[in-house]
Amino acid sequence: MTEAKSNRIVCRGRIFPQIQWTQQQKAQWKPEREAFKECCQPIFYQVQQSLIKTHI
Repeated sequence: MTEAKSNRIVCRGRIFPQIQWTQQQKAQWKPEREAFKECCQPIFYQVQQSLIKTHI
């Protein structure tokens, strides 16, 4: 019996190494995320109880 050799190359590390964020982009991301959270949180609190009842 012969065994088939794997031709698969194992890549370790980042999923998309070609995409690297600069420090400025990283610093800009967090406030944008917080602003989005502040916008969405009141809406979530309004529908939270109905979602809990129907989507346990």
